[in-house]
Amino acid sequence: MCSYLFANRLAASPYSDFLDCHIYSDTVRNFTRDFCQLLGFSSDAPLYIAVTVGAIALPTIAKMSSILKDRSGVAWTMAGELPVEIPLIDAYQYHSIFACPVSKEQSTEENPPMMMLCGHVVAKESLMRLSKGSLTSKFKCPYCPTESIAQQAVPIHF
Repeated sequence: MCSYLFANRLAASPYSDFLDCHIYSDTVRNFTRDFCQLLGFSSDAPLYIAVTVGAIALPTIAKMSSILKDRSGVAWTMAGELPVEIPLIDAYQYHSIFACPVSKEQSTEENPPMMMLCGHVVAKESLMRLSKGSLTSKFKCPYCPTESIAQQAVPIHF
């Protein structure tokens, strides 16, 4: 902040080192890394993360694809989801906070995300509203034509 005192002669001031572009780049990188670490996010670029995660998952997916195709004759891509769990390091795991697509509220321990039989996930309160408070009556999923029963929904843990 004292560099303003040397505005006309900054190059000859004790703050001239701060004008080096490498120091600025390092400061930005360190600040970004520390801030992301504080929030539990990765400081890497999203494209880098997508390519890295794809490279980690590709051998497993290729192996499972060939096994499933040989056994059933159906490609796993028709299932709409990965056929196996892909373990990732903590820095590449996201969506630790679930926002219900129906109520637009974040989930809590009292209102956890619940997965219906069709695979769609809503918050427990939304699930109870959809089922009109009954655990055994059928209701239609708000995202697909599948009928569900609230009692069959399972909690999801993030």
